[in-house]
Amino acid sequence: MHYLLKLEKYGVELKPYLAVFWRTKRFNRFIDRIAFKYFRFWKIFFTVGVFLAIGELLFTLKFFASNLMASYYGGNAQLVLPLIPGVTISFSSLPYFVISVVVVFCLHEFAHGIAARVEGIRLKSIGMMFVVLIFGGFAELVDEDISRAKITSKLRLLAAGSMANLLCGIIITVFIINFSLVISPLFSGPEGVLIVSIVDGSPADRAGIVVGDVILSINGSRITDTYSFVKYMYSAPANSTLVLSLLRGNIIVHSSFHPLNSSIAFLGVRSFNYYAPRFLTAILTPMSAWHIYNVFTWLELLSVSAALINMLPIPFFDGGGFFEALFQFPIFKRRTVYFLNRKMTVGEALLNIIRLTSIMLLFANISQSFILGGFRMP
Repeated sequence: MHYLLKLEKYGVELKPYLAVFWRTKRFNRFIDRIAFKYFRFWKIFFTVGVFLAIGELLFTLKFFASNLMASYYGGNAQLVLPLIPGVTISFSSLPYFVISVVVVFCLHEFAHGIAARVEGIRLKSIGMMFVVLIFGGFAELVDEDISRAKITSKLRLLAAGSMANLLCGIIITVFIINFSLVISPLFSGPEGVLIVSIVDGSPADRAGIVVGDVILSINGSRITDTYSFVKYMYSAPANSTLVLSLLRGNIIVHSSFHPLNSSIAFLGVRSFNYYAPRFLTAILTPMSAWHIYNVFTWLELLSVSAALINMLPIPFFDGGGFFEALFQFPIFKRRTVYFLNRKMTVGEALLNIIRLTSIMLLFANISQSFILGGFRMP
């Protein structure tokens, strides 16, 4: 099909089962320059990544086990779901998801490309793939170079992507914590609360409040952020009349009682701090800071998830190749044991144990999430 459409000149290849591959060599020279210019730094950086990869596996397995136990004992279990647009990801979150996926995969594969060149492994191309609603990325390397590489080189190469994603996740977490400071060159505030969603049929819905409205004050009391908004609403009695001063004018809302506390007023809105654009008002809207925040939260989630899940010792994951290489060290091959009715080295036995444990815990957590009704990410 891609031959008929002449897509090969764009590096696009179509395969059966809705598989699309895009490859490019345009970044090869750039990756070479970055890799060799900071050669010593990358050696240290990716060596640290090797030790972190082992820690990531231990952390992930502990999290999976604790998450199952929390559900069993009636605690709050975290959702562990495959990210499938339209199935586990709402369409309203799709733009944030797509932007974050592109950033995560590009960073991941660039790290693999840089690590490959540092270890003397030739790079064919970098690309992305789309297979039945599942996104992915890859760095295409020369197989002969990989097979001849030292074990330590393979470990650094395979840990590189997760190391880059983990670092990105940490940086984005710092950005989220200091969100007001990060966006301060473009936005001032907070100077009110932005309405980001409304409950159908709620007092706010009946009064004509819409997504994108900004509340500046209530009954004359200044509202500067979500904290002051929640504080005021907790002090307002149920069924009271509220005069909301919006960015577009005043509006009267007859509140009802809160579903969780019948003594306080209820509007039926979800809010976020309002940050006013300093300039470029033709491009930046009251919702712009909210969109940036959502991209940050998705980027944090996907970066950390990619770093941790990808290091599980499962086939087709980086962790699968990483731990296969790790257990090739002579110390793991000196003795043999019987495992699963088969004679194998200690390294092979350990690999099979952590691989089976990882697969069982991963699928148990996914199954638990679906049983609890977690079919859709926020």
